[in-house]
Amino acid sequence: MITIVGAGKVGASAAFEILRYRISDVTLIDIAEDLAKGEALDMMQAAPAIEFDGKIRGTNDYSEMEGSELVIVIAGQGRKPGMTRIDLMNNNAKIIRSIVKQVAKHAPDSKLMIVTNPVDIMTYIARKESGLPPNHVFGMGNILDTLRFRSYIAQELNVSRQDVNALVIGEHGDSMVPLVEYASVTGIPITTLLTKQQIDKVVQRTINSGADVIKLKGATIYAPAAVIALMADAVIQGRNRVLSVSTCPSGEYGCSDYSIGVPVVLGKNGVERIIDLKLTPESKQRFEKSITKIKTAVAQLKK
Repeated sequence: MITIVGAGKVGASAAFEILRYRISDVTLIDIAEDLAKGEALDMMQAAPAIEFDGKIRGTNDYSEMEGSELVIVIAGQGRKPGMTRIDLMNNNAKIIRSIVKQVAKHAPDSKLMIVTNPVDIMTYIARKESGLPPNHVFGMGNILDTLRFRSYIAQELNVSRQDVNALVIGEHGDSMVPLVEYASVTGIPITTLLTKQQIDKVVQRTINSGADVIKLKGATIYAPAAVIALMADAVIQGRNRVLSVSTCPSGEYGCSDYSIGVPVVLGKNGVERIIDLKLTPESKQRFEKSITKIKTAVAQLKK
């Protein structure tokens, strides 16, 4: 079973994606009990159309997460136009601390996935306060950034997005690091297909893309929901997907004790292992700036 904490637009959309792809039964928890129950009822009524015979239930009772293999935390204040992810930090830190205590109490054997922004800071808090094994706690982060990077590369080259492979690491925010040196189209490095000017444009569009959506419609919904389902599938089915998630390295990339986006193998045990890549001097410098930004934010956390 998967538990999703937060039945807002992203949480409900993610729940439906998980049901639609028949990944798992879902328990939807929200302090607004009627919202959680209403979303669950709506999805249950759609179940025959998506050929899902499992269970979807809504509640405000945290004890209902007992037995969950994966708990996904989406609850928190949403990012508003003009607001950075760091602006959200202290308000959402209180919410995450409260929820994590409930996870530790009712689902101590679960894997814990954080989506609430700023996701690297919230993942850091969840790891520190949950008592769960470090590899069982991870954040969504850069998978979404990577999808955006792939989309813009494909758009620039007028090729199928399916044929584009790429990776983004670092903070899930303005200091993210799209790894140009590891981006390719069916194995062909993009550095041989695009000019530096084109690559710089794609990188900047990737960095700005979340804010662009928020400016236009107030929130990102479908892309995060799709990523949540992808990650849930990797864990529940033990697919050992190579994805960039927010986790705490043990010296890899010159980082330890802070959660930040790096490539990992994501499977049944959560973060099965971290993949330590050799970065170009430019990417390494940008990643170090990303670490510094997260350290600075953590130092400003209210107890």
